[in-house]
Amino acid sequence: MMVHLYDYNVPVSDPGAAAPSLRDALAGLGDEDRKALLGGLFKQERMPGTMERLSTLVTDLDASFADLLTLLDNSARPRRFVAIDEAKEVLDRYLPPSAIDGTHDWDVARLHEPYGDGTYHGKLLKRVRKQLRSVGTREALTTPFLLRREWGR
Repeated sequence: MMVHLYDYNVPVSDPGAAAPSLRDALAGLGDEDRKALLGGLFKQERMPGTMERLSTLVTDLDASFADLLTLLDNSARPRRFVAIDEAKEVLDRYLPPSAIDGTHDWDVARLHEPYGDGTYHGKLLKRVRKQLRSVGTREALTTPFLLRREWGR
């Protein structure tokens, strides 16, 4: 399964330059949009073939989203992250198209490749793959494994 990724480079907020404060803009989102952002934002790729969620998720949706808003706060410095289609749909309401720095595709099948010999590289790959295990469908990618039951309510 291929996933289309959007690299975001969000500048420091400046109302005069059409660069909104993401923290303020996203604060009033509903639960479905919050879930889309929590499940669809990732860190910049540190190693080829890996994706790591932008924030650590817990079963309390409000707590997870508050942590995410802290990471997205662009009031003092620019923010860089990667989004998939579900999160891009929400971000497009608040950010100009110029915030997208580039696009590329990511092959989920690479998660099933052997991850090495126990070196740091191999351990990090193993951890990331564990976080994204059972990613055979788009729903599995966007809804974190441990939170499906709690967030499904």
